[in-house]
Amino acid sequence: MINYQDLLKQIKANSLGGLYLIYGEEPYLMEDSVKRIIKHLISPDFIELNYTNLIGKDISVSTLIDACETLPFMADKKLVMVKDFEVLQGKKKLSDEEEEELIKYLEGLPDTTCLVFYGLPSVDSRRKLVKAIGKYGEVVQINKLKDKELETWIIKYFQKRGKTLPQKDSMTLVSNLDYIGRNATQSLLDIENEMNKIIAYVGDKERIEMQDIEDISVFKHQSDIFKLLDAIGAKNLKEAMVGVTDILDGGETVFKLMATIVNQTKNILMVKLLMEEGYNSKMIATKIGIHPYVASKAATHSKGFTVSRLKELLNKALEMEYMIKSGKINDRLAFEILIMELCKG
Repeated sequence: MINYQDLLKQIKANSLGGLYLIYGEEPYLMEDSVKRIIKHLISPDFIELNYTNLIGKDISVSTLIDACETLPFMADKKLVMVKDFEVLQGKKKLSDEEEEELIKYLEGLPDTTCLVFYGLPSVDSRRKLVKAIGKYGEVVQINKLKDKELETWIIKYFQKRGKTLPQKDSMTLVSNLDYIGRNATQSLLDIENEMNKIIAYVGDKERIEMQDIEDISVFKHQSDIFKLLDAIGAKNLKEAMVGVTDILDGGETVFKLMATIVNQTKNILMVKLLMEEGYNSKMIATKIGIHPYVASKAATHSKGFTVSRLKELLNKALEMEYMIKSGKINDRLAFEILIMELCKG
């Protein structure tokens, strides 16, 4: 199994193979991988003749094989892309005969064809077909970027567009994003959209200042979220309620805000449990996959709660969510009650 960077190295070295399965939790990088493969293998002049994109939910094994058998026109390879082939997840079944037919075909895939399966967030590595792709080709797992990788990605993104962002500001920016961690709600596409807003906002100015970032929607929103969490951690109900009002009046939905608070409460619980086992915040950040800044904040907040109280609050959040969805209580009122419970400690 290889990763995103390994695949880029193969493209750069002109050493792409003939069979790939690209999957993972970061769709932005997956789409980027696909675009790079297309650009590398297919001339724009012959894209209609040498490039086929199939939707995996709808295709049969015979259709897939027929697409791969078509010879390229005035090129060394034809590219066949298959998006969301759910057989690889086990969601869609092939007969034993069909699966064996496809596996046998992949073993002898024509040298004139590059076949790429992509688009799924996960695959069932126990399936014969997935193992066969790994045996005869490459399985590429596209994970989300880690904190340092994200900082580098952000800096390079701005540089390619003629802008500079100091590294210390990129670190602050990353710490205020909801991208890193198992329960994160943002993707690179979300971050790209906001960076494009920053670029438009600063206009011809080359250097991006922290104030420019703070002026833009989602980054200001994430900063407001942290301020709300600080107020909750300090059991400051008045400040917390002011924060809730500001965020909701700014256009955020109750459900999204509640999800953010619940995720942070889960982080606090995990951090508290690991601290009781002797871990420090830096070790915890690595272990549970969150930004060190978030881990440090969670460690501070955890001092105001017992483990049983945190579990009780998570159950309370689930109860409130059920009451909202069943129409038993207004969503904003339910969230305000939850904040009151959190501030009790």
